[in-house]
Amino acid sequence: MHRVETIHVAETLTPELRSYAAAMRDGFFETPMTEEGLERWHSHLLADKTRLRVVRDSERPFGMSHEPVATFASWDGDINAGNGLAATNFITDVTVQVSHRRRGLMKALMTTDLAEARERGDVFAVLTATDARLYGRFGFGVTASARRLEIESGPKFQLRTQPVGQSVFADPANITDLRRQIFQEFHNQQFWSVGRANHYWTSGFDWTRQRSVPQRGAVHLDEHGEPDATVIFTVEEDRLQIVDLVGTSTAAEIELLRLLAHGEAHEKIVWPRCHDPRHPLPWALEDPRVVATTKEFDTVWVRVLDVERALGLRRFDSDGALTLQIHDKQDFTNGTYRIRVEGGRATVEKTTDTADVSIQVAAFSTLLSGLQGATELSVAGVASGSREGLERTSRLFAKDNPPVAASIF
Repeated sequence: MHRVETIHVAETLTPELRSYAAAMRDGFFETPMTEEGLERWHSHLLADKTRLRVVRDSERPFGMSHEPVATFASWDGDINAGNGLAATNFITDVTVQVSHRRRGLMKALMTTDLAEARERGDVFAVLTATDARLYGRFGFGVTASARRLEIESGPKFQLRTQPVGQSVFADPANITDLRRQIFQEFHNQQFWSVGRANHYWTSGFDWTRQRSVPQRGAVHLDEHGEPDATVIFTVEEDRLQIVDLVGTSTAAEIELLRLLAHGEAHEKIVWPRCHDPRHPLPWALEDPRVVATTKEFDTVWVRVLDVERALGLRRFDSDGALTLQIHDKQDFTNGTYRIRVEGGRATVEKTTDTADVSIQVAAFSTLLSGLQGATELSVAGVASGSREGLERTSRLFAKDNPPVAASIF
């Protein structure tokens, strides 16, 4: 018999928590955690006040009935919707053992967690997807993307601009509070930024290989001597690899890249997750081909739990009005909504009027973020309406700048 259970995250690393960690790593086909990995993971659970859920199989053989066959974790965070930070349910560690797939275990875990989030008053739920095929069925839609950049360092890295301010190396352990401060400034000003889990603020650890990794750090100071960007990176043979680079402006981020590119012992800088899809770095270089995009990928998937509050907190770049019908198989947001935007803020009410546009709830998240318009979503088969209605909806939800999220989890 299968049922959803919630595990207590105790102050000590209990056998139950250890079995959860083992099941979660098995679910991702990853090597078991070392003792150091377990201690670090446990400290993150406590710091984030994580909720852990499992499903067990009482008939599992070989004395394994107490071991979870499915895992699920969530905690409280927020998303910057433009007119305020929206309470958001962050989700991770979603696994089901291969032996127990297609039995509805993920559905049971997800439904339980989303219902509790809705009851708590969360506006959104958010996750990053290991398997892109799974989460649309639960109402999650892609809302932000990133790029993997490979940057030639050395003589070819020539910026058009003169240095502004000063970039200095710093011990990562000494700039944790500063990194938090700069990220919070970024988060407060950047549309669709998502909050961060505790693991961002701890020293380097390779979770795949389960070992500590030496890290370096640097800070950029503006022309007034005030910090406005930080970077954490590792040195790996012929390259520098960026772990985290965030500034209150892209100009400040470029100044830190200028510093890293001056190193003579490496051939390239790898930025695995450049969070801004329109980052101006290539255009700031004398030779834009010094920067190569080797991969583009989605990062943040959002599920709307409360349409009225989501729209009320969303910052619009233009005014207008429309009636939107949302289809939601989980029935959290089903209905037709009359939306009127004035001065960048929306007022919303449910209505029985005929809708200008009908849209699936997962696609509504994509529309809400400004990542894609209603006309394009209709071509994809997840929205419908008259040409005029689709174009008007696209104009109303369009953003001058794309959504940018600098965190994954």
